[in-house]
Amino acid sequence: MDYITDTHSLVWYFTDDSRLSNKALQAFQPSEEKGIIFVPAVVLAEIMFIARKGRITLSFEDTLNRIEESENFEIVPLNTEILRTANKIEADMEMHDRLIVATALWHNASLITKDETLRESGIVSTIW
Repeated sequence: MDYITDTHSLVWYFTDDSRLSNKALQAFQPSEEKGIIFVPAVVLAEIMFIARKGRITLSFEDTLNRIEESENFEIVPLNTEILRTANKIEADMEMHDRLIVATALWHNASLITKDETLRESGIVSTIW
């Protein structure tokens, strides 16, 4: 099965953080072997930002290296189709969340996220 990851989920997975739920961990592990974990470009931009601010121990370069080392992670560039999908979302959410949700919709994949607003929106299937 294929998934989209949000920022915190990816960081917590790569750092073996206990805040990652068991269901989220169970989504990451088999997908890393058999499916695809799509990483929206906006997630990488956010990791770059919070790593530079010292909010996480994972560096941007380490994140890219982990993704590039795995055949089952795929970076999804921000493109016009995703932007058009994001523009159609009526829910009130922050821009980066809107782009992550739009990426999940575009790929018809479940979103791995702790974000209650995204989970409760019902716009996409979520795992937590």
